[in-house]
Amino acid sequence: MSAEDPWQSIIDALEFAVSRIEGDPDPLNDRELADGNLYVMRMLTAVTQSTTLTLDPDRPSFLTMLDGVRFVGAAGPDIDYDVAAVRPDSLYSISGERGGATYVGITVYAGAGAGGASAVVASVDVDDIIAADGTFVWEFSHPGAARVIVRQYFHDRGEQSRGSWSIARVDAGVVEAVTDAATDVRAPRLMGSAEMSARVANAAKSLRWNAQLNQLWTPERREFPNQFVRQTCDDIVAAIPNPDVIYSFTWWKVAEDEVVVIDFVPPTTDYWALQLCDRWYQCFPDRRSNINNREAASNADGSVRILISDGDPGMPNWLDTSGHRVGVMFFRWLHADIAEQPVCRVVKRSEVGSLS
Repeated sequence: MSAEDPWQSIIDALEFAVSRIEGDPDPLNDRELADGNLYVMRMLTAVTQSTTLTLDPDRPSFLTMLDGVRFVGAAGPDIDYDVAAVRPDSLYSISGERGGATYVGITVYAGAGAGGASAVVASVDVDDIIAADGTFVWEFSHPGAARVIVRQYFHDRGEQSRGSWSIARVDAGVVEAVTDAATDVRAPRLMGSAEMSARVANAAKSLRWNAQLNQLWTPERREFPNQFVRQTCDDIVAAIPNPDVIYSFTWWKVAEDEVVVIDFVPPTTDYWALQLCDRWYQCFPDRRSNINNREAASNADGSVRILISDGDPGMPNWLDTSGHRVGVMFFRWLHADIAEQPVCRVVKRSEVGSLS
């Protein structure tokens, strides 16, 4: 295979992804190596799924990120993501029913630039455009538009219902559909080998982007673990962020017998959450890796304490490192900003019971 062969690009991207795991600057224990290899497989699953599905900007439809692949790239356990491809300077309409999520927001992103960065070019909180009957319609067009994501934030998926919506291209530039004369049914557009090769090449680019996310999203903060900093959508373009959210971000680092104690006073908001990831921005929703404002117990003065621990530390609010020693974590503050950044301190596990 030549260097220009799309399959060679996949092989090269896979080798790159493995190198990002095995060549990480911090040591890897057995659990971290296993989860790093799991991350490579999750990335492969995600990019190959996208390659086999049709994301046609002329006849757009939403692809829902499925549970098996969605927890790469710092995707949130409380959040559902629906993604569609769009064209620059074309007019699109998204319409549907809001549903019962705590928050529903739509964001349009430009095409990936250097390092995979995707700038926000348009956005709306669906609550700002919703009709009395719970439905909405939103149209958008932008010279840099490449994809649109609809996010739903949930406090409790068992009690809150998903919304439903569709997207259509509504301007005059829509390519004519091929219709079967006998049945009067529109036939699916079939791709050629050039388009399939382009999909494979794009999958390789996506694999590389995910594999190096920890070098794109605030890598300089790795030298300052357990110290939160404020980040806006403009600060972390590479992360494909939500413009309706302010983030508090830090790398975290603990020894085997240590626990990170986080104290903060949350702002007034409908939703906040702390999400714990490993060093590659991989999340584990089956390992207690996320806690939101309805789940967290507050102190009498409104402050909140959350512990980051390998296993249950015996306190009400805690997230599980699952044997990892290094990773990233961040708060999402929806339509809000915290007055003072959360404060971390590292203590011995034996000291947890005597914390003041």
